[in-house]
Amino acid sequence: MRETTSPGAVWPGVLEMAVRDYELDMQGIVNNANYQHYFEHARHEYLRSLGLDFAAMHADGLDPVVYRIEIDYRRPLQSGERFLARLRVEREGRLKLVFHQEIIKLGSGETAAAARVVVAMTRLGRPVPVDEGIARLLVEGRCEA
Repeated sequence: MRETTSPGAVWPGVLEMAVRDYELDMQGIVNNANYQHYFEHARHEYLRSLGLDFAAMHADGLDPVVYRIEIDYRRPLQSGERFLARLRVEREGRLKLVFHQEIIKLGSGETAAAARVVVAMTRLGRPVPVDEGIARLLVEGRCEA
């Protein structure tokens, strides 16, 4: 992940990816379900880039669970296109984190899709407040040395 900026927003998580042929539908564009895979992969890589391990969190009984996802599809992606999956995080109350995510086509800079992903933290299946250290790390987007 690397940092980039957009007018009015800082995107601490940025991951470059490419469309694979098997992700296309009969129209020759990326099937809508694959955007959720792109967004999820970007979130997991963002956690990893900050030293957080999704599997280790689960082993400790702590799970970030997608509570709601809203996706706006703006411009279709096609076979072989390269794109950036970028994100930023903010708190929403004590129990939730909101991941604002975009998929940006390389070359044209067009937004292919934008998502608002609300994540709730659970411990052993029950909602728990977001740990302050984890929240700060995700929102600020950097490890503290």
